[in-house]
Amino acid sequence: MEKDKALININKKSFLNVLLILFSLMVVAFILTYLIPHGVYARTVDGEIIAGSYELLPRDNLSIWQFFYSPIGLLLSPDGLNVIMISLFLFILGGFFTVMDKTKGIVVIIKKLVERYSHNKHLLIRLITLFFMMFGAFFGIFEESVALLPIMIILALSLGYDTLMALGLTVLAAGFGFASAITNPFSVGIASEIAGVNIFSGVLFRLGVFVIMYFLVSTFLVQYAKKLEKNPKISLTYQEDLEKKKDLKTDFSAEVESEKRIFKTYIIIFSVLLIFIILASLLQLLLNLEIPTIVLMSITFLLGGFIAGVIINKSLKTTSLIFLKGVLAVMPAAILIILAGSVKYIMTSGEIMDTILYYFESALGDKPAIIGILGIYLIILVIQFFIGSASAKAVLIMPILVPLVSLIGVSTNIAILAFIFGDGYTNVIFPTNGVLLIALSIASISYQKWFKWTYKLQAITFVLTVVLLIIAYAIGY
Repeated sequence: MEKDKALININKKSFLNVLLILFSLMVVAFILTYLIPHGVYARTVDGEIIAGSYELLPRDNLSIWQFFYSPIGLLLSPDGLNVIMISLFLFILGGFFTVMDKTKGIVVIIKKLVERYSHNKHLLIRLITLFFMMFGAFFGIFEESVALLPIMIILALSLGYDTLMALGLTVLAAGFGFASAITNPFSVGIASEIAGVNIFSGVLFRLGVFVIMYFLVSTFLVQYAKKLEKNPKISLTYQEDLEKKKDLKTDFSAEVESEKRIFKTYIIIFSVLLIFIILASLLQLLLNLEIPTIVLMSITFLLGGFIAGVIINKSLKTTSLIFLKGVLAVMPAAILIILAGSVKYIMTSGEIMDTILYYFESALGDKPAIIGILGIYLIILVIQFFIGSASAKAVLIMPILVPLVSLIGVSTNIAILAFIFGDGYTNVIFPTNGVLLIALSIASISYQKWFKWTYKLQAITFVLTVVLLIIAYAIGY
């Protein structure tokens, strides 16, 4: 990775692919406004749909000019503020994690774990897995795990394991952590914001999900480590790793003068960040504050990034330039979020959104609620294959899911749970995910070998998430 490159970068090819998909969806939405009858539900003063109140409206088709105006119309609509806040939050996270990368915060934390637990490799595997999964679950770290892949490959080979283990400790763990969202701002955070619920609503069940998934992933990796310890030749990358080991040069015992200061700085900042987010969200829940959680989280990440940068770099100017580099690197994501929101804006302006909800209500309304929940899960899985971005997908899907679950008689929390399940776990199996492809390229591993190594884990995960959704419904989650 180049020294002047921001930690979070939007891959050009992936960006263009998603851009094309979203624009195509806008076109499809526009065409549907000509094909689907126009209609509307009656709503309460709070904007909630009144079931059974759907009625047809006279057709009033959108013009071509209204199609191209839709991104601007979205920003000027009631949904525009959400889109702007989400975009600003993404910019701040891009700056924060770029500062953390350039000040060696992530690498130092990993090194400290290695130095302390290298005598117990299985415990180290579980700790590193926990580290990446917690960062994914709390802060939405996934793409950033790729930055640490090279050092984790060196670590895995040094411990007698293989490159697949390195991918498992970083990309796989981060991906499963991202999907086992606790306060993940990109999935549960944005979805909760759009749904109008506090990010800590239903958090205890999600904590349970995280524990289950952590046990599953860490056990998968430890069992694989035991197999390699018995017979290294079973590795799918055995021959390639022999070549890598010839050039292996690493010394995790070497220390940099400022390493302890860096470690303490980030441990304190992340502890304060987490405490502040929890307290702020609880106060919002208890006192019914009007300040959105995403704003509070943005402020904490913004302050945390600059405080850490100034403490370690001892320069506000240097920290500002690094932060700006991270912001610029994620700016294309705002375009994707706006286009994703424009799909819903076109459908709403064309007065077909409520008609589509009526079709869903008709199809799922007379079915058991659990069938509707699993149907929602499968729909998200299909969309996930084409649109990997959690934030873009949340803006696109959640406005439809929230009223739909109220129509079929289940809670908003279950809709969010189905969303994060469908959005997250497949990030590390679908070949359309740009981050996975980049990671495989860095590791020089074919997708076929990755699929062969992980497909059983993914099959277990799918069955497990279905069971968890059923349990969530059964306990009234």
